[in-house]
Amino acid sequence: MSSIPFYAKKFVSGINIEEAFAAVERLNDKKISVTLDLLGENISEKQQAIKFVEEYDILIKKISEKKLDCYVSIKLTMLGLDIDFDFCYNNLSQIMRIADHYHVRVALDMEGSDYTERTIVIYERAAKEFKNIEIVLQAYLFRTEEDVKRILAANGRVRLCKGAYKEPQDKAIKKMAKIVENYKKLIQKLLLEGQRICIASHDDEIIDFCMDFIEKNNIPKERYEFQMLYGMREKTWTRIREKGHNMTIYVPYGDQWQAYYARRLAERKENVFFVLKNLFKS
Repeated sequence: MSSIPFYAKKFVSGINIEEAFAAVERLNDKKISVTLDLLGENISEKQQAIKFVEEYDILIKKISEKKLDCYVSIKLTMLGLDIDFDFCYNNLSQIMRIADHYHVRVALDMEGSDYTERTIVIYERAAKEFKNIEIVLQAYLFRTEEDVKRILAANGRVRLCKGAYKEPQDKAIKKMAKIVENYKKLIQKLLLEGQRICIASHDDEIIDFCMDFIEKNNIPKERYEFQMLYGMREKTWTRIREKGHNMTIYVPYGDQWQAYYARRLAERKENVFFVLKNLFKS
């Protein structure tokens, strides 16, 4: 596929590194940081996973060479988690050695709940070996309160989001008001005790709550950042940045854009409402 179709271009920056970097540079010019996500997941062939490792190695080196305000996000199923645990960890280790050498942060994106425990175990192991590793937690899972304790005991570097996957009743909170309530509870502990906390939300109630909590508790600027998705609420990005907060945009790219786009729009009916609502908010 040579280009992103028009209906997905708002949310996906492009097919290749050059198109992704063009988006990064535009955002950096506005004093906004970026986390780049090379799209791909649930790889079933080792050679395909190795190819993704090679592209992440190139990506990290180019971020350093260009001196971009940018880091990377990775899904472990892209690195072969469905194939073999040790194979996946070895692939991540190769990326982390380069990331640590070039001082580029690496965030482990959280996938569906079937992968939560394995992702955290890999993160805990990697946090003992590498400096620049982070992880994503999802506030709608019942287990996340206990997972927060594990992350704080490792290196305390985490991005907290609400959660985008369709989960069963016994694993996830279903009512949005309760998810927001749990997010607020978790983010307070993370902001007070964590090393680097990413507040990943487009929810005005959460954003306002966090800004107020940060101010009241004198949370140092270097210990947190707000995050939003590429293509969503650009005026709000700018407003948060102008208030003196660190602002990062999650920018996906790559020819395997379909799964990401589907998750934003199709997998959960809440996502359709989320996207439509935020397209018309500034």
